[in-house]
Amino acid sequence: MTSILLLVIPVAIFLIIRWRNNRNRDDVALVPGPKSDSFLAGNMATLAALPSDAAAIAWAKTYGGVTKLHGVLGVHRHVLLISDPAALRRIFGSACGHWDLNAHDLASFRDKFGPGVAAVEGADHVRQKRVISQGLNPAEVRGMITPVQAASRMTCGALREACLSSGSRITKLDILEWSRRCALDSLTMFAFGTTARAVEDPDNARDILHTFDAMLEDCFGKTTALKYFLRETASAGIYASLVPLAVVDYNFFRSAMKTFRRLAQFSQWVRTTREEHGSLNSGDDLLSVLEKASKEENTKHKLTDEEIQGQICQLLFAGHDTVSTTLAVLLNDLAKFPKVQERLREEIMAKGVDLGDEDAKLTQEDYDSMPYLNAVIKESMRLNPALGQTTRVNRADDVLPLTDPIVGTNGEVLNQIAVKKGTWVVVDITSSNRRKDVWGEDADTFNPDRWFRTGEAAVPMAKTPGSIYGSLLGFVAGNRSCPGWRIAVLELQVFVCDIIQRFRVHALPGVDIEREYHRVSILKVVGNPVRGGEVPLMLEPLS
Repeated sequence: MTSILLLVIPVAIFLIIRWRNNRNRDDVALVPGPKSDSFLAGNMATLAALPSDAAAIAWAKTYGGVTKLHGVLGVHRHVLLISDPAALRRIFGSACGHWDLNAHDLASFRDKFGPGVAAVEGADHVRQKRVISQGLNPAEVRGMITPVQAASRMTCGALREACLSSGSRITKLDILEWSRRCALDSLTMFAFGTTARAVEDPDNARDILHTFDAMLEDCFGKTTALKYFLRETASAGIYASLVPLAVVDYNFFRSAMKTFRRLAQFSQWVRTTREEHGSLNSGDDLLSVLEKASKEENTKHKLTDEEIQGQICQLLFAGHDTVSTTLAVLLNDLAKFPKVQERLREEIMAKGVDLGDEDAKLTQEDYDSMPYLNAVIKESMRLNPALGQTTRVNRADDVLPLTDPIVGTNGEVLNQIAVKKGTWVVVDITSSNRRKDVWGEDADTFNPDRWFRTGEAAVPMAKTPGSIYGSLLGFVAGNRSCPGWRIAVLELQVFVCDIIQRFRVHALPGVDIEREYHRVSILKVVGNPVRGGEVPLMLEPLS
């Protein structure tokens, strides 16, 4: 009897799921796409497993701007992989507010980071984002330039000492590690009015950085189709009451819980340090804005203590990881293209900042007025975005228009795709950034000069889906766009200027970097991956 039940129950569940999906058929079934790679995980594990978004890029080239993927059994029958500009404009458009993160992604964010702005929805999300945006508006960001420059110069000083102590003219260093330490110091200084001292005393921040490394690998790194299926179904709550996530994937569960505990401890340290010693910025920082909001009597602006801790935790991970990954990729690009690096150095040096004068600093206007600097930053973010994909689900039936019509599996031409409530999409940022009709025939190559093209060859801003920075989706768009994008761009401007002004960066012969990607990027050496990632480069101090 038991053996019969073990056979009948899974078959019954499968038939119920299939009946439910067939009942809800729409145009999604007509969209062409690859065959399923796995009965359990469909194409989703392949999408996550191949480095540098290789699967997404290949499918976009084969099937166009919309590709139908087979989803995870029991979670989603089909998933649309989308890079079509018109469809993305609909998803991210302000007039279409019912596309949002799916429920178990929101739950995953809450489990790791607490109830911050990335983990809530509806009125709570609007309220929290309004408060955070006040603390990161253009005027506030302009005032954060001093702590960012202080962290950058401290890093450059430590890099120079490391180079000189090696006894060689050119020194091999893991630029990703240095980028992480620099970004963590910068973040804690401008956002929290204190410092992690990650550059000055690496041991002081080693624990939290190692915690981040473990979470990147265990929660976002490569995995098997079986583990992917178990994680997704457990996160969706399908059998969570019967089999805890800790049993399904112990490393995943352990890293998620350890990250939450460590971030909570660090955020408490931040607040205790401020209470005892005050803010380094005289209270002129993001945390001061959040704490002020906690005292508001108006509930439309008030933040709870738990929500403030959630913001700190999310800022610590997302703010530090995005900037450090982008900086490491950008420096690697400059190392591979020495002519671009020299041209950039000439533009920076033309600003006439005396390296021997500690008080000589560039202004926000100086950074914004360097066209080649900003073109290099945008081009690196375009070709190798730190965020290669993001997910959305629609909360109501909708119709997605298409820039390029597609031929359905029934032979009919589709100019739009009707999608029912609950349809999952993966926004393919990497392929969107490489569309030749938007970026030119050389869209797969690193070329900062594309940003200076005029006429018909100019980057057609109108074709991009409402992005907030440079026609790119690196900071996403719509109601879930990154509220900290301005300070992130400022950090990149400052760090790149300071490093390129003081060092010549060389690539290591035969060493290539690839991105492991599953919602976040992990940079690794091809053929010799290191846990947590690395980007080895050669640095040559300039006199």
